Amino acid sequence: MRRPRPSVPRIVVVRRRYLRKGLWIDYVGEAHLGLLIESRARPLIVPVCAGTLTLLGEYAREMDGLLLAEGEDIEPARYRAAPSSARLIEETHPLKDEIEFRLCRLALRRRLPVLGICRGAQILNVVGGGTLYADVGREMPSRLIHRAEWRAEGKDYHRLRHMITIQPGTPLARWYGRTPLVVNSYHHQGVNTLARRFRPMARAADGLIEGFYDPSAPFVIGLQFHPERMIDDHQGHRRVFRALVMTARRAAPSA
Repeated sequence: MRRPRPSVPRIVVVRRRYLRKGLWIDYVGEAHLGLLIESRARPLIVPVCAGTLTLLGEYAREMDGLLLAEGEDIEPARYRAAPSSARLIEETHPLKDEIEFRLCRLALRRRLPVLGICRGAQILNVVGGGTLYADVGREMPSRLIHRAEWRAEGKDYHRLRHMITIQPGTPLARWYGRTPLVVNSYHHQGVNTLARRFRPMARAADGLIEGFYDPSAPFVIGLQFHPERMIDDHQGHRRVFRALVMTARRAAPSA
C-alpha cells in the first residue's frame, strides 16, 4: 500500500499594486514566488481590491503560512505616531494594511509560521504592539544610509549595502552561521520600539533592528533586509525561506 504524500503547504502572499495606463495592476515579486516554489510551497496570492476583505475567511482556511513582503508605508494611526512623525509618511495603502493586518493576526492566533520582510517586519512589530520610525533618516541620528534616492533605481539602488551584527543563539545565527553580515537596504521606515513578544536577532551599526523573532512561536520572523534580492550572496538567504516552508508543512494537513 502506497503511503500518502505530505500536502504541499500553502503560503499566503498579499499583492501590491501600481497604476498602468489608467488601471490598477496587482503583482507579487517573482523573487518571492520563485523561492517559495523552489522550497516546495504553493503560493496563494491575495489581491488588493474591493471585495477582498469579504473573502479573507476563505483564504485563511487555506493558509498554512504567511509571507508579508513589500509595499507602501504603514498608516501612522496603526501605531499611534506623533503628529511630527506622521508628517514624514509617504504613500500609504489602507486597504493593503487592513488585509495584511487581519491575516497576520489570524496566523499568529493559529500559531502558523509568518515571515515579514521589510514592510512585513514592520507590520509584525505593529501587530505585536511595537512602534515605528516614520522615517529612519530623519528621526534616528545615524551616518548610515538605509535607503538610496529613488532616482538611483536600477544597479546603484540595488547595490546599497551595510553591515549588520547577528545575535548568537538566534535563528539568524543558525541560518547564516557568521557575523557580521552584509545586507541590502531599501527602507525609510523601521522598528522603533520592539514589541514585547519579540527578541532582536540583528542590528545595524547605528543600532537599528534588522531582524527579530518570537522565541515562543514555531516560526515568526521579521527581517528588515531583503534575502530574496541577495540570493546568490549567501546560502542563509535560501535557508530563511526553506525554514518558513518546512514549518508550514508541519501545519498543513496530509494529502
